[in-house]
Amino acid sequence: MPPSGRDATFIQDTYWMVLGRAATPAELADEQQGHLNRDQLTLLRGIMASAEFSRLRRAWRDGRETHTDPEAVERALTALGPSDLFIRRAYETILGRSPDEGGQRHYLAALAGGERRLNIIRGLAISDEFDRRWRSIPRDTQLCELANPAKWENEEWLDLLRSLGLSDDRLVMHRKPYEFTQLLFGCRRLGVLRDDAAFLSVGAGHEHVLYWLANHVRRVVATDMYEGVWQGERAREGDPAVLENPDQYAPFPYRRDHLEFMRMDGRSLKFADGTFDVSYSLSSIEHFGGFAGAAQTMREMARVLKPGGILALATEYVISGPPQEETFQPAEIHALLQASGLALVEPIDERVYQRYQSEPVDLADNPYRSPHMTVRLGETVFTSVMAFLRKV
Repeated sequence: MPPSGRDATFIQDTYWMVLGRAATPAELADEQQGHLNRDQLTLLRGIMASAEFSRLRRAWRDGRETHTDPEAVERALTALGPSDLFIRRAYETILGRSPDEGGQRHYLAALAGGERRLNIIRGLAISDEFDRRWRSIPRDTQLCELANPAKWENEEWLDLLRSLGLSDDRLVMHRKPYEFTQLLFGCRRLGVLRDDAAFLSVGAGHEHVLYWLANHVRRVVATDMYEGVWQGERAREGDPAVLENPDQYAPFPYRRDHLEFMRMDGRSLKFADGTFDVSYSLSSIEHFGGFAGAAQTMREMARVLKPGGILALATEYVISGPPQEETFQPAEIHALLQASGLALVEPIDERVYQRYQSEPVDLADNPYRSPHMTVRLGETVFTSVMAFLRKV
């Protein structure tokens, strides 16, 4: 019995129209399965919401060629049928509506004058109308939350992840790239990711995101003790060599004069009050001497902020199980935030893992397994919590 789902011709036409390529045999088989949504519009929405189409649109907006053989794409688009049918299909696919009389007339004249069909697809895809359609798609924009897999469905967030040179593959999602990207996402949303901003990182090691920030803000100061066990563990995050030679850990070219590494205890920051626009710490303060050390660090990070500045914190949040060294129970998290004397920019979404199923990574058995969003030590399951607070 043939598949009872979508028509194969429609599937192939849609792949050429939206992605500029044929559907692979596996994609074609998947799209034809009878248990999937059978209507053609659901197919369109799925492809247009894909990361592949998002990358095409970004390239088109930048004026870059997106296909290795654009003439092959043009031949496939020409094979879709006469000009009036192509224009109708292009409007229905990209804009979700039939062409208006003026648009139909304009594009018919353009095609008659030799315009490429691929350029018409590009024009519709980067139009203001499509932008409005794109923005109407619901997406997660929470700032204060537990490490949230929903962010891998937010293209604005994914753009930042990719700009760090990190993979957007959901199968390798990890708490650390989440923390880096969520820091940038939150700072951008809160209006502090600016050319003239000064950032302080506490417990910084030689984190990837430091070098990114150096290319985007006026000043970045990375502080850490750069001593003890972290000199040889966890990718040598506490390697003191970074103090003298930060280039050895740079993941990409960066503005050297915008980034400074300093040996400093986060519990006693050697900066004047009101020095920085942003102070942040990503999964470090749990190592600063338990709750008391972490609370003192929060007070110091708040002290060195300018009025209106943002304190961003990621640390270990226990989802279930007994207390575990260098993690915090939910009540302790809230006490830490209160210790700063600052106000959360929004409530923390602590229900993420009531909505998602997640098999925790056993840190004792296989610490490098991915996805790596929740982890387990004995009976304790934990993840990252991200919080943004503002100094009034």
